[in-house]
Amino acid sequence: MKTRLIFLFLTLSLFSLAQNGNKTIDETFVQITSNPNVSYFEVTSEMFKMLSESKHASPEYKDYLSKLSGLKMVNGGEVMYKSFLSSANLKAYSRLMTKREGNSQLSFYKKEGKSENEFLLVSTEMIIYVTGTIELKSIGEFEQVMNIAGSAFDM
Repeated sequence: MKTRLIFLFLTLSLFSLAQNGNKTIDETFVQITSNPNVSYFEVTSEMFKMLSESKHASPEYKDYLSKLSGLKMVNGGEVMYKSFLSSANLKAYSRLMTKREGNSQLSFYKKEGKSENEFLLVSTEMIIYVTGTIELKSIGEFEQVMNIAGSAFDM
């Protein structure tokens, strides 16, 4: 009986390790984007700064852009999704939402930092990683981030 109990705990610990890797989000993105079968898009803090200084943007939009410091987005399907979840260390992230529908899965995570917050949307279709001093207090703010990310492939 003791042997079975020990075996059960060892098996459970292996599953928990497989669910949460040891790489940072940035390291995991580097690993995933090295695959030629994924599409990748990134906006740096410098680009957000340039966009926030645009003369044609509204003051609200400029203010919002000035709070963003990074956006990374990758499309690659279920293999990319599984690779991300097995590699990325998500222990410091709070899962805010999870949705499962058939084979499709989606989870939304947040990590609060001293100077910046991190938001991570992980799905079987795509992964979006946003950093900045944003709070996403309303669905409208999240919609703005999604519009910026979504328009990336229409450029």
